[in-house]
Amino acid sequence: MKKALSTIYLFIAALIWGLSFSAQKSAGALPVFVLNAARALTASVFLFFMIPLFDLITKSGRNLFRGKYILDFTKSELIGGAICGTLLFLANGAQQLGINGTELFVGATAGKAAFLSALYVVIVPIYGIFLKKPVVPRVWCSIALAVLGSFLLSYNKESGFGIADLILLGCAAFYALHITVVDRFTPSVDGVRLSCIQFFTAGVLSALLALILGSPFDFPLIAENIFPILVLGIGASGIAYTAQILGQRDTPPAVASLILSLESVFGVIGAAIFLGETMTPRETIGCVVVFLSVLLAQVDFKALFSKKKEK
Repeated sequence: MKKALSTIYLFIAALIWGLSFSAQKSAGALPVFVLNAARALTASVFLFFMIPLFDLITKSGRNLFRGKYILDFTKSELIGGAICGTLLFLANGAQQLGINGTELFVGATAGKAAFLSALYVVIVPIYGIFLKKPVVPRVWCSIALAVLGSFLLSYNKESGFGIADLILLGCAAFYALHITVVDRFTPSVDGVRLSCIQFFTAGVLSALLALILGSPFDFPLIAENIFPILVLGIGASGIAYTAQILGQRDTPPAVASLILSLESVFGVIGAAIFLGETMTPRETIGCVVVFLSVLLAQVDFKALFSKKKEK
């Protein structure tokens, strides 16, 4: 039951991330780190007020306040949230920068950005090897299928490789490291509290970098983009990343990354629904391949065949 619930949490995270891509694209008029600061701080405030509700639902017995002015966060939640938030700040910043581009280089196409960002599905198990977390052969097969599916789904052969693509590869590496670090902290922390701290950290770092770079906090422009900011802050950040943390509690990082890679499939579906984009036969095949890769990772064939023999 725990494994099934974890899979559902990760599936929800991938679904929201994919469908919210349209909101991320529509808010492109905002400077990269201004947008990231707005969405992260929105997520942190949202989760802060959701903590008592989650305590009530889970019957954890914890309160929002232990004393009159003492916030109810453990040392592990504060440290873990700060580390995860820093990685999230780097990953989200690299992704948005790679998509938007600058005066020095042209941003990558949306399709290529989705493909390169999704390569964390390969990097996570590589990190796991160094942490002595072996990956079973069927998961490696699933990873290969996921990469192939993401390629068919997202890659545009008409555009070459450049600085933006290298930045997006760095984004994938940071996302993979974020998944790995979340796996380290989830057994000993409350997922909602950890997520609240990580977004506060990411938001503060994004705001500071925006100020250092001279990016203007144009509040009328921010107000014009309030809907995509709320979608990204509450949905893609507050809800989805918290679902990721809760889902990874009982799921190996390599398998979790495969489920989360469904984001690319839902991204194409969301673009078709909200932006009126159509899917080519190649993209349709890519969706099917990615979905099959996730199914393959979830099936324990050894246990399945042993049960059949017992019967």
